[in-house]
Amino acid sequence: MRLAHDVLLEVGSLRGTLERSDAAIPVTFDNLNSFFIEVQTGTIAIGSANLAQLLNSYVFAYPGSPLKNIGVSYDAAHNRIDLKGTMHKGVELPFEIEGTLSVTADGNIGLHADKIKSAHLPFKGLLHLFGEDLAKLVNINEARGIRIDGDDLVLYPGRMVPAPHFKGRVTRAFVKGDRLVQVFDSGARPAALDPPVKARAYIYHRGGVLRFGKLTMDDVDLELVRDPPAAVFEFCPFDYKRQLSAGYSKYTASLGLVVHIPDYSQVRATSRVRAAAPRDAARPAAR
Repeated sequence: MRLAHDVLLEVGSLRGTLERSDAAIPVTFDNLNSFFIEVQTGTIAIGSANLAQLLNSYVFAYPGSPLKNIGVSYDAAHNRIDLKGTMHKGVELPFEIEGTLSVTADGNIGLHADKIKSAHLPFKGLLHLFGEDLAKLVNINEARGIRIDGDDLVLYPGRMVPAPHFKGRVTRAFVKGDRLVQVFDSGARPAALDPPVKARAYIYHRGGVLRFGKLTMDDVDLELVRDPPAAVFEFCPFDYKRQLSAGYSKYTASLGLVVHIPDYSQVRATSRVRAAAPRDAARPAAR
């Protein structure tokens, strides 16, 4: 799922529902703030370069942000993340935070700052000597998806990304290679769906009301599949029309719709939309 031209999430699998942000407005693909994704089960990964870009172009991209120029590296052997960047505290200070991954009691991602350095000098011990911690050193905008609690960073995956936002309970978080893998599980076990086309990679919507372009579907039965078929299918919610117009549709016997579209990598070269992650005008309340 491409959230911006330079931010990509890797969705291994995802089962959930598209929920209206406003009861009066149906889920509308042309308004990504009209809905959020309620994740029941799923596995989502993000590479270090994509996470760095997300932090720089979205999470910390607001006036007065104390952090910028963030770089990210992963340590799969020790399940750790290393953040480097610049901190504004009257003057610009280089910083580095090394932290161990965990899952919080409320189903978000925890990152405990084991080491905090500035200009290669450790100052976590010095902070604690004066009764301070990371939360008192840096004040950030929690609405963008990261909160600092003592020496812990709490990451809210659904708030850290541009629309469509999502919410769900993280039960595992670990580093595998150059990927931060997040496993979601709400405990719900909905009945299996039976998409009309058996594809290795697809998106299938069933039930409810869905609006896209000039069409509104009731009792939705809509499957998006890659043409030609492949194991990986890159979809771009904010630029879906480009993919849709480059493909073709077929009705099923039950009057459902199957849309065969090219991979976004095949059409994105001509796109100049959302060159960086957007600053959403409307954000859902914190959940």
